[in-house]
Amino acid sequence: MTKKNEQTSEPCIWLVHGHKDLSNARGWRPFEAFQEKTDVIPESILKSMRESSVGWFLPESAFPKDNYPRRWNRPAAHEQTIPQIFSNGFIMLSGESADVVRSFDMGEGALYPVRLWHPDRETQVPGDFFYLSQGNKKDAFLRERSEGFDQMAQDMLSVHWRRPKPAKLVFSKEALGGPDLWWDEAIYGDFFISDRLKSALDERGLSADWHLMRCPVISDD
Repeated sequence: MTKKNEQTSEPCIWLVHGHKDLSNARGWRPFEAFQEKTDVIPESILKSMRESSVGWFLPESAFPKDNYPRRWNRPAAHEQTIPQIFSNGFIMLSGESADVVRSFDMGEGALYPVRLWHPDRETQVPGDFFYLSQGNKKDAFLRERSEGFDQMAQDMLSVHWRRPKPAKLVFSKEALGGPDLWWDEAIYGDFFISDRLKSALDERGLSADWHLMRCPVISDD
């Protein structure tokens, strides 16, 4: 976990793990599941969740408009503090973090409003919430300089966040250009933000929930 306003003398980017961290998981289910009275998410929405969570940019129509607390969660989703970044299968942001993100270069990215409800389907959870959809890609990971990852299919890597020890990931200077949030071509499931976006989250006191890992950027010169 990063320290607030951590400053470094060398270029870096930040891996985002907050949407995958179990402490930020929330049991929200789309109304489509509620209406079926099964709490089972329709396959069309599951497909969008899978695509969105690995770096496909999706239009607003792919995301359900309303979510209710999963029936068997204890405590229920609406009874828990809502983090700045969280997941119900889709990556979601609270309004404060969304305000910061939209002020930076999102490239092929968008924030789509979503409503969260109490189980009565009449009482809305206070606050603004957004899905994050972004399909920006960079190819900057330096495998030979890095450690702490597992090889997956199709040349994709899964990063060790806490076990057996935190990863040490190194990137080339290609990571510094372009949008301020993106997926690396080689990394599965975790995305990245620029140092300037991380600093803006720090200034608003929002970065702790993002569970950020510092990744140095080196020059080949």
